[in-house]
Order: sequence, then structure tokens, then C-alpha cells
Amino acid sequence: MIDFRYHLVSLMAVLVALTMGVVLGAGPLQGKISDTLTGQVSQLSKQQAELRETNEDLVKQANSSGEYIGVLGSKLTPGTMTDKKVAVIRMPGVKEETVSGLNSQIKVAGAAIVNTVTVKDAWFNEDSKSYRDSLAPTLASKLGDKVDAKVSTQQVLSTALAAGLTSDDAELQALVANLSAGDVPLIGASAVSDPAEFILVVSPASSEKDTKDSALNLDLEFVKGIDAILPKGTAVVGSAKDETSYLTQIRSEKLAVTTVDGLGSVMSKVSTPFALLADQGGTNQAYGTQQYATQLIPPIPAPAKEE
Repeated sequence: MIDFRYHLVSLMAVLVALTMGVVLGAGPLQGKISDTLTGQVSQLSKQQAELRETNEDLVKQANSSGEYIGVLGSKLTPGTMTDKKVAVIRMPGVKEETVSGLNSQIKVAGAAIVNTVTVKDAWFNEDSKSYRDSLAPTLASKLGDKVDAKVSTQQVLSTALAAGLTSDDAELQALVANLSAGDVPLIGASAVSDPAEFILVVSPASSEKDTKDSALNLDLEFVKGIDAILPKGTAVVGSAKDETSYLTQIRSEKLAVTTVDGLGSVMSKVSTPFALLADQGGTNQAYGTQQYATQLIPPIPAPAKEE
């Protein structure tokens, strides 16, 4: 059993230490501590000001770079896609203004947007799976040898969409109407009257889109079906910032699809028409600055000569 005197001595030692700390802090060490803290605060304030100034400079440089790329693009883009026809597919989770910006750049290149398709949540959500599974065999029968019997339902649907957008056959064009009709329309699109030579898929930042009802799994089967119909002339623009990004997954799986990252940026807009042309010419790359990018920008073609 520990003696009471042991506790008393320990308590006295603690009190003495506290007293000495108070005396020294209020006396001889007070000035040194104060000076040290003041110096540290001053140094931190100086560093903060320098970092703020550096950040402002970087923002100015980025804005200037964006302006420069925009001006350069306005000089190089016109006439590069004269009389070409493009269908634009907007996946769930993509803002309308993002698509409008890309459409404007494609038009600057001289191309026509012959159809803009909005893919609805029903294409990917679990609630509509049984409907999709029942629709797929009907569409597959109309596609004939354009689709393999072993592919998934999702790939059958996207193959039908791409075939309808790019074909001059009325029966295949009607596939777009089939996908936009019924009790569970999978897309919003106008009837096809002019087949496209190019397909631009605008993908969301993430492969998962949270909705009020459920989470959408935006699988890669969607892109596989489109690229199967148009292996030359298809490009996907989106974000590849992290591993959950849809574009990142396309690149990491090494799908033979041309991609452009930096969705919404000036560089992305300027690169998109050139990426479509490069893909049609057989050059398949991942353009941009984000994950798994293989080249900064696509090859820039010479503008068409005026006759």
C-alpha cells in the first residue's frame, strides 16, 4: 500500500512546477515568448500574402491562356468541317449549356448538327431494366448482323441508337423513334431525316449520377455500342479528373474510342471538332491534360479552301 506521504510529495512537486511556470512566464520569459510569437505571426502573414499574390497571378495566367486558346481556335477552326453532319448525344448528368457550347464550336467549324439526343435516366436506372430487356430483342431483330447475339441489352440499345442516327435506311432511322416512344422513353430526340457522319457523346463528370429515386450506373456498354456502328467518326468528351469519372473509365479500360477531357474548358471546346476529324481519319487518342491522356491536342487540319 502506497504511503500517504508519497501522494503529498507528488502533489507538492506539481504545485511547485506550476508556480515556477507562472512566475517565469509572467517575468523573464514573457518578453521572449511574446517576441517569438509576434515574429511567427508576422512571418505567416507575409507567407499568406505571397501565396495570395501567387494565386492571383496563376488565375490571370490561366484566364489569359484560355483567351489565347479561344482566339487561336477562332482562327483555326472555321472551314475544317464544312458540310459535315454531326449527331450529338447528351448523357444523363450533363448540363444543357455544356452541350450548347460544344454545338457552337462544331458549327464554327462549318458542320451541321443534324440531331441532338438527350439520354434519359430510364436508359440506366434499375427501375426500367425489365422494359429495356423486353425492348432489346425487338431492336436486335431489326439490326440484323450489325449486332452480335451475345452482347448486353445496353449495347443492343446503344447500337440501335447509333445505327438510327447514321443510316439513310428508313427502317434503321425508325429505331431512334422506337427508343423515344412507349411508356418508358429512353431518349428525347427528333425523327432522323438526315444521317450523321459523326457522333459526339457528351459524358458526365462521374460514372454515377444520384437521382431522387436511385443511382444510375452509367456503364461502358453504352459507348461500346455506339463505337461498334461508327468506329471512325465517334468521340466522347467529358471529364477525367478522377477514377470515378466516366471518361477515365473509358481510358483505363483502353476502349478504342477517341476522348477529349476538360469538359467545359476552352481547350476542350476547341479540341472537339479536331478530335472528331482525327478519329474519322483513323487516329484514336485520349486528348487533354487529365488522367490517362495520351496527347495534349488533336492534329489541326487545314481549313477547306474556298471555291
